Amino acid sequence: VEEGKSNPSLSPDTEDSKKDPSLSTVKEKLGNILHFKESLEARVDRNKFISQKEIPDLLKKGIIATEDRRFYEHGAIDPIGVTRAAVTNYFAGHTLEGGSTITQQTVKKLFFFLMTGPSFVKWKNSLLPSSWKNYYTKDQILELYLNTIYFGHGAYGLKEASLTYFGKEPKDLDLSQCAMLAGLPQAPSAYDPIDHPKEGAQRMTVVLTLMAQQGYISPEDAAKAAMNLWLK
Repeated sequence: VEEGKSNPSLSPDTEDSKKDPSLSTVKEKLGNILHFKESLEARVDRNKFISQKEIPDLLKKGIIATEDRRFYEHGAIDPIGVTRAAVTNYFAGHTLEGGSTITQQTVKKLFFFLMTGPSFVKWKNSLLPSSWKNYYTKDQILELYLNTIYFGHGAYGLKEASLTYFGKEPKDLDLSQCAMLAGLPQAPSAYDPIDHPKEGAQRMTVVLTLMAQQGYISPEDAAKAAMNLWLK
């Protein structure tokens, strides 16, 4: 190549990237944002997914009661939920409820590769979650969440968690087992019922209480489930 002339086989982007390799990373991540659904789907293995129909209804209700009680009512961000959770957790002295929405948590899990910095934090925490409604229904977001979230003890996704803790498929879980799993995403290591059975049992009881308070189960069912031998 003659001095002062660019190589015609290289695009301007390629030439810029050769001068500054970090530019290629920036452009790749911007592309991931602009091609949202394609980027997300490339990061999940749907062959290992449990479909919505296979996820116990009680587990869905336990997750919603604990992590995002207004999941089907709000957008990607829920200021009311954040405020309520902050007040609840403050007076309890420890974490009872999640403040970020299920959508935000799923974004954080699947789009961890986004760069840091004010502009990208804004994308990750607000603009990016808000764009999900253009591609996924609430039920589909919940399905993604439950199939990718970490449940502790090396188990990612609901199927692995169900097999790890109970040796059974998710569809066979009872109420107490659903409540235990629903309580794990908030702090998987702390509530792992294998390594921390006392803390796991206490967390399960919290989830059952929240489910009863929100009308998903009766107080009698909550009390009965809390007494079950839920971990074999």
